[in-house]
Amino acid sequence: MSDFSIGSLLDDDKRASLQNFSENLPTTTQRTQAETPRSKRDIVSRVAYLIGIDDRHFGIDQTENMNPQFYRSVYDEMNADKEARIVRNLCRLRTKLQRNFRAIYTEMNADVKNLDSMPDLVPQDALRTLEQDGIPFVRAKRRLEDYIVDVHNYLLPHVPNCQKFIPEWVKWAYIRNLFFIQRGNTVEGNKEAARYYNEARDLFPYQAYINWYPDEGDGNVLRDDAKFLPILYERNRDRFYDMSKVTDAGDAAVQNADEFFARAERVIIAVDCENADPCKVIGVVKELEAQGHVGKIAKILLVDDEHTSSQWRALRRDENLPLEYYLTDRVKDEKSAVDVAMTIKFYRELADAKAAGRPIDSAVIISSDCDFWPLIELTPEINFLVMLEYDNCSQAYYQRLQGNEIPFFYIDEYFMAGNVELKTEIVLQEVVRDIEEGFLSKINLFSIINRALLKLDLKMTDSELSQFFDKYIAEMNIAFAKNGSAILQNKPTLKE
Repeated sequence: MSDFSIGSLLDDDKRASLQNFSENLPTTTQRTQAETPRSKRDIVSRVAYLIGIDDRHFGIDQTENMNPQFYRSVYDEMNADKEARIVRNLCRLRTKLQRNFRAIYTEMNADVKNLDSMPDLVPQDALRTLEQDGIPFVRAKRRLEDYIVDVHNYLLPHVPNCQKFIPEWVKWAYIRNLFFIQRGNTVEGNKEAARYYNEARDLFPYQAYINWYPDEGDGNVLRDDAKFLPILYERNRDRFYDMSKVTDAGDAAVQNADEFFARAERVIIAVDCENADPCKVIGVVKELEAQGHVGKIAKILLVDDEHTSSQWRALRRDENLPLEYYLTDRVKDEKSAVDVAMTIKFYRELADAKAAGRPIDSAVIISSDCDFWPLIELTPEINFLVMLEYDNCSQAYYQRLQGNEIPFFYIDEYFMAGNVELKTEIVLQEVVRDIEEGFLSKINLFSIINRALLKLDLKMTDSELSQFFDKYIAEMNIAFAKNGSAILQNKPTLKE
């Protein structure tokens, strides 16, 4: 490692770079056609699962040489979830009921059969799985038209529960619209939709029945995320702008944190708390812990602003982490000092580590703020990994990192699978803390008893007070109603 000093930050040229960078991003080298990032298939795999695309397209029960269109890992993840299974099997049924309507109708009326006795026309495994998941779909004396309406009505409460499988940067309403048609709770509404579907069935994705008006020029809209999302947004009179979200960053960038930590000796993680989602960052740190990378982390530096989120408490409570939390105040209300503070703290950590004979060779910057580019550019002796967020990273910064072969990835993806559970954990911790330190800390039953005695002009000896508490008060507890109100339970029986 080459020599450096904190004082170098005060050089005129470097100060100018820090001040002017965000307004003057230089042009990056254009990527050649051969270097075009590969499109991902994560979103289309999730949509394909939910709308009931056949298992074989996920490579299930196929030969090892099969190149499936969709990700098997996504299938396994979603198939383990009851809500996702319900939606998938309802959509599979709806497609078959609409596609085979005449044949099913004939068997139901001429041969007096029900859906569970037509294996050639209706997927029996879908019926069985739905029943196991709490939806006994088949009923006696049910018309075929009513079964199709049943699918719509069953989907209504279950589709919203699958939002957790779609990244936050995708507009969920557009995905949700695929499952519901206008007047879908009526026979007439479904007949109208079925008429259009059967006329243009080959244009629907894998002939799956969804709320869609395909165009002959669309081709396979579920080919990959880069094709699907722009068309989906266009159908909703919107535009999908950032294609970087649906493509791989390229082979030059290290996309896996495991690779980065495998090459690192000692790492500092610097977090711009003002420009990072606490839940996602906490998720990343938990994942690093789970992968056994904490031993290489010299310091996790959280630099926060007095106006930002209290969620960082959930990370600060982890005593196993080499963590420092630095809170900056504001000289002017409209001006944050986080960028400067984080840069100075970063260089001090490097200097202190070198002086102690344990130099830091690698650094992780968790921020989508392009103002930290000079820190990366002016410290070539450090191997950097940048963690970004989809919604907060500018295209210019993305191109700058890519053009200079600085490894980066989106933390939205790194901990997407556990994001919902993590949010639950963080919110629960905060709620419990507020209840214990706020609500419950203000309640003392002996004080309440003494106030009652004073109000009634009565007295109790210490012995009487203790007996009164043990017999009547100790067994009571506080519960919470669905509207959030506190309710006293196990109240002693009082004489009328």
